[in-house]
Amino acid sequence: MTEHDDKVMPINAIEDLVEPEQPLPEMTLAEAGERIQAAAGRAGWAELMPVQRRTLPYLLAGRDLMVQSRTGSGKTGAFLLPIIERIDPTLAQTQAIILAPTRELAIQVAREAEMLRGDASIEVLSIYGGVGYGPQLDGLKRGAQLVVGTPGRILDHLERRTMNLDHLKVLVLDEADRLLSMGFYPDMRQLQRYLPARRSGCMFSATFPASVRALAREFLHQPDFLSLSRDRLHVAEVPHIYYEIPGMDKDRALVRILELENPESALIFCNTKMRVNYVTTVLRRFGYDADQLTSDLAQNARESVTARFHKGELRFLVATDVAARGLDIEKLSHVIQYEFPEDMEIYIHRAGRTGRAGAAGVAISLVAMEERRDFTRTAAKYQIDMQKRPLPDDEEVARVVGERTTALLEARLRERDKLLVERQGRMLPLLEQLNETPEERALLAMLLDDYYQKHQHGLQPALPTGAAAPARPASSGGPRKSSRRRRG
Repeated sequence: MTEHDDKVMPINAIEDLVEPEQPLPEMTLAEAGERIQAAAGRAGWAELMPVQRRTLPYLLAGRDLMVQSRTGSGKTGAFLLPIIERIDPTLAQTQAIILAPTRELAIQVAREAEMLRGDASIEVLSIYGGVGYGPQLDGLKRGAQLVVGTPGRILDHLERRTMNLDHLKVLVLDEADRLLSMGFYPDMRQLQRYLPARRSGCMFSATFPASVRALAREFLHQPDFLSLSRDRLHVAEVPHIYYEIPGMDKDRALVRILELENPESALIFCNTKMRVNYVTTVLRRFGYDADQLTSDLAQNARESVTARFHKGELRFLVATDVAARGLDIEKLSHVIQYEFPEDMEIYIHRAGRTGRAGAAGVAISLVAMEERRDFTRTAAKYQIDMQKRPLPDDEEVARVVGERTTALLEARLRERDKLLVERQGRMLPLLEQLNETPEERALLAMLLDDYYQKHQHGLQPALPTGAAAPARPASSGGPRKSSRRRRG
């Protein structure tokens, strides 16, 4: 199944279309080259989707482009079709690279590329970490012209000299915002050293915060910006996201959301001092760099915590509305409503703390069943486009954490010289031994977890194992009137 299985969006349904200063006319399938027409025919596409009609002229002309378009819009075909058109099948060299944030996406894009190429002699290869090198080395030796993969493993092959980019024509950064949230930026900076100066490129992303735009400036040459998502979020606007969560599961849900979102910084709002203390304790027990801000804090303690947050030395600040008054953080990436406010205007004040001065930000709400009424009334009154997301489960979090950990470890291995690699060989027998029973595997899991927390999040140590677990307050839904008694 491909993105074209969705109903094709008529071009006049595109709202707030943003085009480059020197726009090119859209391209219909009839106007496209024979290769593109043949590829569309193999996919069963009777016509191109809007994102494809708009982007193809730029990419075929070799103009670098940033494209804001959401998953399901046809974006994969938008960059695969011009790549297939531009690749020289007679040249057994890597001519196009697509960087993807996860192995699943890399596999998915590679499969669609194989379907679109048909019987054309274009070798497609997916490269990602956590698996053996053998099949990847074989594909590179065969001269794979189109490589789809995660930055870390592609960098591995470049440093091992098993991959050469001298003939690279096209670089694609797919889901660029997720490439950053997965922690691939250091690997991408290293990978950049191997890219030839003469190439074209494009970046696709659902959102374009300042970090993504900065990434575009590093990897693309004076890129144009094109946006044609119907629900497009202007780069200076704040997307409003919500998750429906059972009240008693909010603490663990918050941890899962933070892990997937991976915010640079977040101000987390609760309605009461007791809830602020509880959430802060939970986050610290899970190993996150978090502190709290309530009206109970002495002035010097308040100034200390706010100063750390301002300087970026504190990543997560949990606060009540009263305590957060006057707190102005210029580049706050996320505002999270752990508890939805009873006063509708408070939501606006909270959400307005991110996305300031043209910067990008995200407002996230964790909505329990008993908060649904206030949430719906607020969205209706202020005409806010609230985007519902499915709550990530433990399996999804484990997959993302596993991929990040693999990337971190592979990066660490690349830094080791021959003597250190020789020394680590002493641990191979122990590794096999520790993988034999669940009890021994728990030791490996502990080491990997500690390494991930330290190197991915750069966090302060979690509280000692013997520290008392925080008592869970009554459900955040509870009687709504109770939260009015304990304002912070």
